[in-house]
Amino acid sequence: MEQNELLENNENDNVLEFDYTGTDQAGNLADMAENLSQEEAAAAIEAIEKVRRERADDAVRDFRAWFDAALLPILKGFAELTGAKLTIRQDHFHDITATFTGRCGFDITATQKRMRMAMAAADHISVNRWSGSNEVEFSLIFGFSETEE
Repeated sequence: MEQNELLENNENDNVLEFDYTGTDQAGNLADMAENLSQEEAAAAIEAIEKVRRERADDAVRDFRAWFDAALLPILKGFAELTGAKLTIRQDHFHDITATFTGRCGFDITATQKRMRMAMAAADHISVNRWSGSNEVEFSLIFGFSETEE
């Protein structure tokens, strides 16, 4: 079989295509900005700031939705498997901390691929046993990046 035959699209192939060519309008905006009146400039700045605020709000919602859909089921499953208490907190920086609390340590074996994936997504991992406590805490922190595109 020739290479060309291997590369041909089959009608049963599932193909996704994302075309972002020609979508950059920054040059047009710069040209327009040179000829704006004070009133138009103020309105443009207000509109841009509104879009940026909405984008920031959307990013926070999207981060939480991603966490809830992608990681929370994995974390809940691990808590159930290990008989641990799972606490999820989102702070004012929008970072999410998942803390497992249990009387014994936590083993993450080679067969727990999904939990290993969740750990790889964490920005910080800690294991603590506080003095005077009979419980072990295993925490994963998933940081919200305000600069990520």
